Amino acid sequence: MQGRYFALLLLVSAGATLAAAQRPPKSPTPTAPRLIILPPEVLAGAQATLAVLDSQGRLLPNIAVELSGGQKVTTDVTGRALFKAPDQPGVLVAKASGQGVTATTNVIAADDSSRHAASGGPAGGVKIASYPHILAVRDRFALEGSGFRGAADSNHVYLADDPCLVLASSPVSLVALPSPRVPIGDVNLRVAVGGIDAGQFPVSAVLLEFSGPTEAVNAGSTGKLILSAHGTTEPLLLEVRNGSPGVIQLSKGNVQRVKTSGGDPNIAPVDVQFVTGGNYLVSARLISAISHE
Repeated sequence: MQGRYFALLLLVSAGATLAAAQRPPKSPTPTAPRLIILPPEVLAGAQATLAVLDSQGRLLPNIAVELSGGQKVTTDVTGRALFKAPDQPGVLVAKASGQGVTATTNVIAADDSSRHAASGGPAGGVKIASYPHILAVRDRFALEGSGFRGAADSNHVYLADDPCLVLASSPVSLVALPSPRVPIGDVNLRVAVGGIDAGQFPVSAVLLEFSGPTEAVNAGSTGKLILSAHGTTEPLLLEVRNGSPGVIQLSKGNVQRVKTSGGDPNIAPVDVQFVTGGNYLVSARLISAISHE
């Protein structure tokens, strides 16, 4: 949307640019890492996979990552790296060498992995204990359970029968990114490992979009951005982040939480002040659906 001084440069969910990561980069990029993606939990002594992303959400190859306990790994051409979890329960810290980028995850004992198993699942196979009932189509999401593989590509996650990209994995949890072809609305989530299918789980795939003022605006003026959630009528709790604080300012802080109205349209207004001319970037990320009283 082009105004007299302002244009909305990229109005997408926080993970939207991860869609470009469905294909590994053609060659190493000098872009600095911004995020290390670890599984929500890893199993003590077992293999697991991590991923490294840049500020645009692209997977980065050839990034050295140091793990607590002295282990060092380097991401491959897909931007991911296989590692071995510590033998003892605790907290695992991962750090991109020389970059100041860190991430943590919990290391659980093998005896605790049984609590991830969903009752009624296939005996000895993959079982889903926890999954998001509403997810953003341009953002990663996490699954917890049992029977997953530490090597990411050995786990197969599907939304509406389109394969997701598994970014990080362990025997008890996965982090996946939806295919850009996933339709908006009610779809089925399916997970299969080693030829064993965990069954189908109904979820709502939601598209988050912003729209700016319909008229040209001047520096110093105020207005509203409208954040719309397509694909569900449930009220959602979202984190809004201003990526261009020198161009615009959000009235309640450059990182804030908002709640959508629920219904149709399912929207949340965000008050904004236009500081100076230029393109600006605002993103939103799903935190959760809001339970009705």
